[in-house]
Amino acid sequence: MLTDDLSRELTPEQRSASPGRLLGGVAMTLGFTAVQLWALFELASLNSSGTVLVALVVIMSAAILVTVEAWRETFRLASAALRSPTDCDREPN
Repeated sequence: MLTDDLSRELTPEQRSASPGRLLGGVAMTLGFTAVQLWALFELASLNSSGTVLVALVVIMSAAILVTVEAWRETFRLASAALRSPTDCDREPN
């Protein structure tokens, strides 16, 4: 019997993610986060107004949401990989 919702929504490949896949995901997420922070500081130094400013705010807010979702997925895969296979089969006491 599955004991939590996290185990139910992961596929078998995600439940047994290899350390290399996790490390690659963390590296890509760190890189993407660094690029987003750099872009945020660069855009903050621009003297824009009107439509250009609105467009930049919309693009950066979407990029921040993507970054947050990437970190959530990374933490979800890491927590699933740290669990032992018997944790999914164990019944609650």
